[in-house]
Amino acid sequence: MDLSHIKAIVFDLEGTLLDRVKSREKFIEEQYERFHDYFVHVQLADFKNKFIELDDDEDNDKPDLYKAIIKQFHIDRLTWKDLFNDFEMHFYRYVFPYYDTLYTLERLSKANYLIGVIANGKSKIKQFRLHSLGIMHVINYLSTSETVGFRKPHPKIFEDMIDQLDVKADEIMYVGDDALNDVAPARAMGMVSVWFKQEDAEIEPLEEEVDFTITTIEELLDILPKNFNLEGERSNGFIY
Repeated sequence: MDLSHIKAIVFDLEGTLLDRVKSREKFIEEQYERFHDYFVHVQLADFKNKFIELDDDEDNDKPDLYKAIIKQFHIDRLTWKDLFNDFEMHFYRYVFPYYDTLYTLERLSKANYLIGVIANGKSKIKQFRLHSLGIMHVINYLSTSETVGFRKPHPKIFEDMIDQLDVKADEIMYVGDDALNDVAPARAMGMVSVWFKQEDAEIEPLEEEVDFTITTIEELLDILPKNFNLEGERSNGFIY
């Protein structure tokens, strides 16, 4: 496939640029320890499994998640608000990139590709995570469901990215780990679709929905045609 026309690389956030598994598991373990005196009848493994079972990676589901955990384990002297407040206070510290996230994005940026991120959730939280990952300086635009009013896989959130980057759909390569929310809708929009395949992926995209499959972000540097040993002169700026 000729990719010489590609001008922008757009990414999903959680599970693509952010190591969702490591970030979540580390947070769960340490939250359990912070409330250990209240969890005397609850094993860490049970707490972790229930959290993961209920968690859909969206920020607005956490109150319901903690209500279910309080009910499930019959926890006394502790409310869901205590756990949720702890989540809001500490989760920002548990944001881990993949080992090649920063390196790859900086190489793409220096090769003059525009870089975008599309994420479901609240804009402030997503911006904070980009800062915590250390990649905000190479992001040209962040499109969130809160800003657009529509969640992936709705076309509107992809159209917002197209408009803000001022490129055509077929000039975008979209990279994501979710077959239904990332790969399929991006391909339907006319973008070049890249599936970031995870070991625990439950659903795979259809053959006609995916152009490339990768297992590390750095593999993009082998797929794209530009010479990533040459540093471009472009100065990046975040588009608000």
